[in-house]
Parts: sequence; structure tokens; C-alpha cells
Amino acid sequence: MGAPIRDYTIVGGGTSGWIAACYLARIFEGPIKKGAMTITVIESPDVGIIGVGESTARPMADLLRIIGIKESEFIKRCNVTFKLGGLFTNWETDENGKNVTWVNPFSSQTDFRGLNPGYIYATHGMHDNGGPITENYTEAMSNCPAIIAARKGPKIIGVEDYKTDIPYSYHMDAIEFAKMLQERGKELGVRQILDHVNEVKLDERGFVKELDLRENGVHPIEFVIDATGFASIIIGKALGNPFESFDKYLLNDRAAVIQLPHEDPTKLEPTSRATGMNAGWSFRVPLFNRVGTGYVYSSKFLSDDEAVDEFKAFIGPAAKDAEPRIIRMRIGKARYSWVKNCLALGMSSGFVEPLEATAIYSVQVALDWFRSYLPDSDFDPAVTRRFNELNDRFYSEVVDFISLLFHASNRDDTPFWRAVRHEMEIPQSLKDNLELWRSTMPTELDLPTNIFFSPTSYRAALFGKHFFKGREYAQAAAFSEQEWRHYTGMRRQQITQLLGRLPDQYQLLRSIRGESAAQSSTSINLTGILGGHGL
Repeated sequence: MGAPIRDYTIVGGGTSGWIAACYLARIFEGPIKKGAMTITVIESPDVGIIGVGESTARPMADLLRIIGIKESEFIKRCNVTFKLGGLFTNWETDENGKNVTWVNPFSSQTDFRGLNPGYIYATHGMHDNGGPITENYTEAMSNCPAIIAARKGPKIIGVEDYKTDIPYSYHMDAIEFAKMLQERGKELGVRQILDHVNEVKLDERGFVKELDLRENGVHPIEFVIDATGFASIIIGKALGNPFESFDKYLLNDRAAVIQLPHEDPTKLEPTSRATGMNAGWSFRVPLFNRVGTGYVYSSKFLSDDEAVDEFKAFIGPAAKDAEPRIIRMRIGKARYSWVKNCLALGMSSGFVEPLEATAIYSVQVALDWFRSYLPDSDFDPAVTRRFNELNDRFYSEVVDFISLLFHASNRDDTPFWRAVRHEMEIPQSLKDNLELWRSTMPTELDLPTNIFFSPTSYRAALFGKHFFKGREYAQAAAFSEQEWRHYTGMRRQQITQLLGRLPDQYQLLRSIRGESAAQSSTSINLTGILGGHGL
């Protein structure tokens, strides 16, 4: 066994770099205080924060707890709102040409008396054409659509930080969050060097030996984390690690983004919206103080000017004088995210278009794995190999699900939608599953990994896209229509009770922010109200 690593250098600040710094500083809090370990962030004073990634994934609360950030302070500082899932609209139409809207929820019922719930819903809850008889699939199986429609918050006013029975994530100001991380890192003893990296020098083994800094001279390296974004100056340029594009699966490579005021700041949806456009999709992320919105599109089908014109027409008068910022996205991943004594995080490691808010989560899960496989000075190849295998599985999982969202659409009205449906390649793992799911429904057995996307996510998407229309399933034969009606009636009662107890999201946030005098210390266990279903 080699000696433990005592010096970690992170090149690149921003969200990814400072998440890494805070995470490692919490792991090694004791040694840092004793002076036995150092964590240093080197960031250019001239490179700004991109400021996207405002919609986050469900495990975000776990990351904040690990770093040691108070939820209430995070909510106040970063103008946070709650997120209970993603709402998709204008990605497909029904048999009458009407737009279909569906939710990919954070919470859903896992089974129906031991049975995959999709079977009972397909048999008794939807028409042969795939549309719902009354509720759509996620409305029947999850509390999220009702809470979203009512603009409710996910917990009772007055409960302690992070306490809830309803899974949620956040919408946040990404620039403020990066500043908050920087402050937290410094509290934990992280050193910051504002300087430019002129050169990355390697030793005879090809390991990173030192960095030549413009103002501070030579900075020796024991282990380095590359958080330099798409530039990938260490793991890509210096170590010669190839970049593998996902462009044969995913077309979108641009984003036009703007910030808008709320039309009514008291009406805050606890969801991100993804609306299908002519050559991609538009996102809407409601923060407490404003709305973050943008158009994610393919440059193969639209010029930047054409995209801006379409986007501003879609937004309407509120975007009249706005000047959207164009962000060029490199969609793909480094062949290996851990090479020798260098770990890449964030966009240096990989990036898939932001449809499922996986960017920050990719950093979080990579750090979780890294913690399990911390290297010593021997840098055992088996350790890096296992990490890279896990990373490959993660990106494959994300590409599979996002490819599904495009490929399974029934839109055929523009060249972009015809291309994603009929011309784009889909991963073999997704192709095999779609063939299987013509006769059965997604279960854990079908997914090679379940790092981020579960069978619940796949079922929500496929029901939303009417994929299962006109099919009968033997698995549902044990349940009668009467049982189904009794179940849905019970669910409606539970949701009605739940909505009566949950506060309006705006009022909940005002209370957390200390802006409302009317606060309650009453806390209830929502599991009793929900009857054990959906959570």
C-alpha cells in the first residue's frame, strides 16, 4: 500500500470545482484542521461562472447535507423554489392532434398489491388509444401532479431543514450557489489561488507533476481534479484523453438563455417545464425572484438567430427587449474520467443536454464513488478502472433515457422531430428494451443500472407518450375493474386531504425566508394521510 494522498488540487472554480472542494474538505475535516492535509482551488480570475444548472435533481438535498449547508440559508441566499418533478408538454399529441402534457414525478407508487402498477392502469385506466379514461398515469400513481397543479409546497410550515415525507429537489440561482460554495469551502479550510495555468507538466510516467502558474510560479501536484469545464485543460489536453461525442444519439448542442420577471410572483409552480419547440425544447425554471428560461436546440436545424427569433416569439412580449445568451454545448464524455492522478468532474468529465438536470448530480455521484475508491500514492489501476466503469454506466443510463424522450415522440411536424424519430441512432440497450416493452413493462430487471433513472421514470415517460396503447396484459387479470375504481377513489380522497394540509409554495418559501409573520410549528407525518401509497 502506498501512502495516503495529502494534497488535493482542484483546477477550475465554479459549481463543480467548489462542490468538490467542499465535499473533500468535509471528508477530511479533521486532517485539514490539524494541518496534515491541504485542499487547494486554483481558478482563473477572468473566467466567469456559466450560471446554468438552475434546475436540480432529487438527490441535491443529500449533497447539501454532506457539505454542511443549512437548507433555510440555501433557500434564502439562492432564491430557491421547490421542485417535485419535470413537466413535459408539446412533445407529443393525442389521436385528435391535441397537445399531451405529463409529469415525470419524484415520487410514485412502487406497486399495486405486489404488481407492477403499469399493468393495472393499462387494463383499467386508459383507453385503447393510449389516452387516460380519467387521470393520466402519473396523476393516478403519484401525488406530484396534483401538488404541482395546486402550486403547493412539499412540507408543512415550521418543520426543520430537510424534513419531509415528499421527495423534492430545488430550483436555484446557480451563480449565487457557486458563491455560497466558495464561502463554505473557505470556512472548511480550502485554499484559493486566483491565477492562470500556463502549463501542465507531466513526469516520466505521464502523471501530472506540477502546474506552471502565471503569477504564483510552480505548483506541485499530488492529485489533481480537473474542473475546467469544456476546456478540459488537464485530462483532455495535457493527458491526451480522447473526447467521445454523443452526437449520433443526441442532436441538441446549443442553448439560448435569458432571465425574465415573474408575471405573478405569488404563483410558483414546484416543477420545471420542458416544452417541445421546432428544433428542440424550451425550459422554464421558476426561482423565487425571477424565471430562468431558455431554448435548447440543434444547430443542424436552426441558426442562432433563427433560434432566438423562435424563442422570443414563444415567450411573447416579456422577451421583447431581451438578448438571449448563446451557450455552445459539448455533448459527450471523456473516454476516461479518472486518468493516472487526475479526476475530471463536471463538464470536463462529460455533459448531456440539460433535459433531466443531471449536471450537478454527475459531480455528486462521482464524488460519492471517489470517496469509496480513494487512491493512495500507488494509484492502483484496478481502482481507477472500477471508477471509470461506474462513470460509463452512469452516462449510458442518462443517454438511454434522454434518447427515449426524443425517439418515442410522435411529433412529425418539423425536420428536427422527424430526424430524432426516424434518423437518429439509439443505443442498443434502449433499442432492446423498447422491443421488450412492446410485450411487457419496465422493471428493475430490464435496466443494467439504476443509478439515476428507475422503472418509475420509464413508465411515466412511456405512458405519457401513449406507448402502451391498444395492448392487453395477462399480469392484470387478477384485479377487477371494481378494485381499480375503489383504489382510484381512495387515492383521490388521500390527495384531497394532502392538498388541504400542504401550504401554498409561495407562503412556505416566505416563511422560510423570514418574510411572513404567520408561521406554524405544527408538524404532521404525511405518510398516514397518503395511506402508504406513492411514496
